Amino acid sequence: MSRKLLQIKETIKSHIDKLDKFVKNYNEISKTVQIPSSAYMNWGIDLAQKGKLDEAMEKLQTAALMANQNPGVYINIGIAMLKQKNFEEAIKNFRRAVKIDKFNSRAYAMWASALSEIGDLKSAIEIYKLAQKYDPRDTDTYLNWGISLAKAGKNKEAEEKFKKAATLNPANPITPFLWGLLLLEEKNYNEAIIRFNHSLIYSEDKYDSYYYLALCYLKQYNYKLAIKYAKEAININQANVDAYIILAECYLNTGKDTLCLNTFKSAEDNAQTNANFYTNWGLALQKYNHIDEAREKLYKSLMLDPSQEIVLFNLGVNFLMSKEYTQAEDFFNKVLEKNPVNPLALYNLAAIAYNRQDYSSALELYKRSFENDRKNYRIYFNIANCYYKKNDFSKAKEYFKKCIEYCPKYIQAYINYANLLMETGNLKEAQRKVRTAYLLDKNSPYTSFAFGIILMKSEKFDEAIEKFENAIKNAPDYLLAYMGKAETLLHLQKTKEALSTLISVIDSAIQLPEFQELLTRVFENLPQDCIIDNSAVKTILESCNKFLEMYNNDKVLAIKNLLLEKFKCEAN
Repeated sequence: MSRKLLQIKETIKSHIDKLDKFVKNYNEISKTVQIPSSAYMNWGIDLAQKGKLDEAMEKLQTAALMANQNPGVYINIGIAMLKQKNFEEAIKNFRRAVKIDKFNSRAYAMWASALSEIGDLKSAIEIYKLAQKYDPRDTDTYLNWGISLAKAGKNKEAEEKFKKAATLNPANPITPFLWGLLLLEEKNYNEAIIRFNHSLIYSEDKYDSYYYLALCYLKQYNYKLAIKYAKEAININQANVDAYIILAECYLNTGKDTLCLNTFKSAEDNAQTNANFYTNWGLALQKYNHIDEAREKLYKSLMLDPSQEIVLFNLGVNFLMSKEYTQAEDFFNKVLEKNPVNPLALYNLAAIAYNRQDYSSALELYKRSFENDRKNYRIYFNIANCYYKKNDFSKAKEYFKKCIEYCPKYIQAYINYANLLMETGNLKEAQRKVRTAYLLDKNSPYTSFAFGIILMKSEKFDEAIEKFENAIKNAPDYLLAYMGKAETLLHLQKTKEALSTLISVIDSAIQLPEFQELLTRVFENLPQDCIIDNSAVKTILESCNKFLEMYNNDKVLAIKNLLLEKFKCEAN
C-alpha cells in the first residue's frame, strides 16, 4: 500500500475514532451526520465563548469534516480565528462560508470585521454593504460595522450604525454599551449616560455599565452620583480594581481624605491590583503630603510597568517636594529619555537649575519647555526672572510684558516687573505696575507689601506706611511688613516708633539677618535723650539671650552689647 494511501487511511481512522468517542459520550444524539455536526459546532461555540480556543477549534473542525457544506461551521471557525488574532485564516473561513451561501449576511459581516482588523477599512465597508444588502435587518451587521468604523476613528459614522442596530433590537445590551463608550470618548457625557443606563436595563452582568456611569459622572464633577455607581459596581465585583479607583478619586476631590485612603487599602485587600492602581494611590498620598508612602506606591507601580512616563514624572515631583534635587533631576531626565519634549519635565528641571542659581541652564530649559507651550504665561514669567537674575533687564522686561499679555491678572508678574523698574530707576512706571497688582487684590499682604516698598523708595512715606499696615492687618505674622514699616518710620526720623514696631515681632524675627541689621540701625539712630522704658529693654534683652543660647551669633551679641552700652542697663 502506498504511503499516501496509508496517510488517508490513518486520517479516516482518526476521524472515525473521534466520531465513535462522540457517540459514546453523547448516546442521546442520533447517529445521522447532521445532528452530530451540529452538536460539535455548538460545543465549539460554547468553548470559544469560555475562552478555550484551542479546544473550540478542534470541535469546530470536526463539525466541518462532518458537514462541509454548512456555512455556520466556517463562520464560527472564523470567529474563533478572530479571537486568536489569526485574521488571514479567519477571512479564508468567512469567504468559504460565503462560497457555500452567497446570501449569508452574517458571513459577510464577519468577513468585513476581519478586514477592518487588518486595516483594510475600504474593502471592509464594501463587504458590510453586501451584508446589509442580503439582510438589511441583521443587528449584528450594523453592530460590527459600527465597531469597525469606531476603530478607524470614524465616530460619527459609527454612531449611525450603532443607532440603527439599537433601533432594530432595543433589547440588546451590547449596542447601547458600545455606543456609550464612543460618546464617552467624545466627551458627550450626557448622551453616554443615557446609553449606559439603556444597557443596564437589559444586561445580565451590570458591572461595566455601573463602572462607566460612575466614570461619566466623575468627568462631570458630579461626585455624589459617581460615588453611588462606583459602589454599585464594587458590590457586583469586588475583585475588579477600576471602580475602587473612581471611588477614591471622588473622595479625593471632595476633601474626604480618610475615606479616600481607606478605599485604596480596601481595594488592595479585595481586588486584583495593577500598576494603574498603585499610580493613583501614590498620587493621592502625594497630594496629602505623605511623601514617603507615596514614593513607596509609585515605586511599586513602576516595578509592575517600568514604561510609565507619568510615574517617572511623579517620582521626580516626589523628590522635588522633599528637596532631594539630584534624585528629582534623575527622574525628570528619565522622562525626557522617553519623551524629549515633555514640557512639565523640562519646566521642573529648569526650576531645579534656578534654585541652584544656574540661571543660564534654567533659561535654556524654560525655553525648551516654552517651545511646546507657547501660551504658558508661567514660562514667560520664569524666563523673565532668569534674565532679571542675569542682569539682562531689557530681555526681562520683554518677557514680563509677554507674561502679562497672556495673563493680565497674574499679580506676581506685575510685582516682579515693578521691582525691576524700581531697580533700574524708573520709579513712576514701577508705581504704576505695582498699583495694578494692588488693585487686583487689595487684601493680599504681598501686594500691599510690594506697593509699600516702592512707595518708600519713591519717598512717599505716609502712603508706604499705610500699605505696610494693610499688609500687617491681613497677615499679622508677616515679618517683612513690620520691617518695611519700621524702615519707613526710620526715614521719617520716628526712631522710637520704628523700635516699637520691631519689638512687637522681635521673638519671631531675631533670627533674620535683615532684621538684625535694621534693629542695629534703629539703635544707632536713637536720639541721645531717648528713653526706652524698662519693659522694652527687657523684651529686647530676653530675645537676644534666648537666641544666643541656641546660636553663636556675632550680630545678635553686638545688638545686646549696643543696648547695654547705650542705655547703661544690666543684663538679666
